[in-house]
Amino acid sequence: MADVDALAELLGRGEEATVGRRESSPAEARSMLAAPGLDLPSRTWTASGPDGGLLGFAALHPAPQPGELRAQLVVAPSPDAPAVTATLLDRLDVWAAHDLPTPDTPVTLYQLPGCFPHDQLLRRGWTVVDSSSRLTVNLDAIRLPEHPAPAVRAARNETDLRTVHSVLNEAFTDDPEHPHPDFDAFHHAQRRREGYNPDLWLLAELDSAPAGALIARDPVDRAWIAWFGVHPAHRRHGLGAQLLTTAFSLLRARGHRTVGVDVDTHNTGAMQAYTSAGMTLLGAADQWHRTYV
Repeated sequence: MADVDALAELLGRGEEATVGRRESSPAEARSMLAAPGLDLPSRTWTASGPDGGLLGFAALHPAPQPGELRAQLVVAPSPDAPAVTATLLDRLDVWAAHDLPTPDTPVTLYQLPGCFPHDQLLRRGWTVVDSSSRLTVNLDAIRLPEHPAPAVRAARNETDLRTVHSVLNEAFTDDPEHPHPDFDAFHHAQRRREGYNPDLWLLAELDSAPAGALIARDPVDRAWIAWFGVHPAHRRHGLGAQLLTTAFSLLRARGHRTVGVDVDTHNTGAMQAYTSAGMTLLGAADQWHRTYV
């Protein structure tokens, strides 16, 4: 099992070699190791060099989508990178064969475009199915409203938490990765994520009716927008901007200086909402799938 500092260094070396800059903080590594459902002793694997430095890391754990699996694969440049990649992919194959509920259930893996494992992934039957973009905002560099948005409020009780979940389900009806329809299962998964904070579950209302919702996370050194959506019937009323600026204000008040989000690259509406609120594109990652039929 990798420790946080070693995994963060490995992530940084891989990013530097692939996109020319280091993007991941220790929070990213900590999030990988703290993924809900990850059994660290049995579902993580590391490869080290002669000097003890980490050359590769793999993990397999439940995906946010019920019944699916999420793989993690990090390989840094080295003369041994092809052999390290092969060993880690072998390990993922063994785990997936054991853990998949049905052979045709896809395993999901995210990788930077042009990553070192790219060709080996293709040869192993992995295919690129989508792209995800990461955006960030420097909270010290944007102007935030002095007063809370009148249409937005924080959830006050479990009834409000359930309403947040319901609104998100309505907003993501056509998205295969939309929140689980069962609130208890969804809430259980959220509580297990680092930075869970019910004070950062926000509701936007229009004519006193729930119309939009946002869930932010508040880990020690990385604020994050986890879920964000506006009911299709209530879009183009500025509710999305109010939700985001309210979340930014709350997170800055809690000591954060940056906020990040991952979003489907092809979701032009969401991309426009985030950029309009002051977020900028940091980079993109390919979403890979493999089935083991």
